[in-house]
Amino acid sequence: MTRRSVWFRSAMVSFLCAAAFLPLLTGQESSQSPPRPKKVLTPEQKAFQQEWKDWSAKHQALQAQAKQVYDAEMAREKAGDCPNAQTTYDFNICYGQQTKITDASLHSYEDIIRQLMIPGPQFPGQSPPPPGPGGPSLTPDQLSAEFDHVEQLWQQYRDTACTAALHQFDGGTGGPSFEAECELKLMRNHMRELDMIYGSDLHM
Repeated sequence: MTRRSVWFRSAMVSFLCAAAFLPLLTGQESSQSPPRPKKVLTPEQKAFQQEWKDWSAKHQALQAQAKQVYDAEMAREKAGDCPNAQTTYDFNICYGQQTKITDASLHSYEDIIRQLMIPGPQFPGQSPPPPGPGGPSLTPDQLSAEFDHVEQLWQQYRDTACTAALHQFDGGTGGPSFEAECELKLMRNHMRELDMIYGSDLHM
C-alpha cells in the first residue's frame, strides 16, 4: 500500500478514534466497557463523514469499472485475434479493427486511473503526510502530471517500435498487419504494466 493510501486511511481512522465516534458510526458497543452516551457529530464532522462515504463509493465503482475493462481485454487476447483471417487483406482489415478496440480499452483504463488518483476528502485540521524514506509525497497535481508524462513517453515508444515492425517487411503488403499486431500486443502489455504500477489505486 502506498504512503498516500495509508495516509488517507489514517485520516479516517484518526477521525473515528480521536473523536470517539466509532460506536456511533458502526452501531456496535464494546462488551468490555459500559455503554457511552452517544455524542452528536458537529456539522463539519457530518460533512466529512458524508464526503468520505461518497468518495469511497465512487472509488469502488471506478475500481470495478477498471477491472471490467482490464478483464475484457485480457479475455480478448486469450481468445486469439483474427483466427479466421486467410489473406493479407483479411489480416490488414482484422488487425486494424482489433487495434481500434484495444486502443479504446487502453484509453478508458487510463482515464479511470486518472480519476482514481483523486485523493479522498481531508479531515479538517489533518496535516499532509510527512516525508517518507523515499522523499516527499507528490501532490495530486504532480501525480497526475507524472502519469501523463509516463503515457506520452510510452506512446512515443509504441509508435517507434511498431514503425520498426512495419519496416521489417521492406514495403511488402504484410507490413501494415504486422504493425497493427505490434500495436495490439504492446497496448495489452502496457495495460498489464499500468495494473502493476498503479495497483494501489486500482485494487486497494
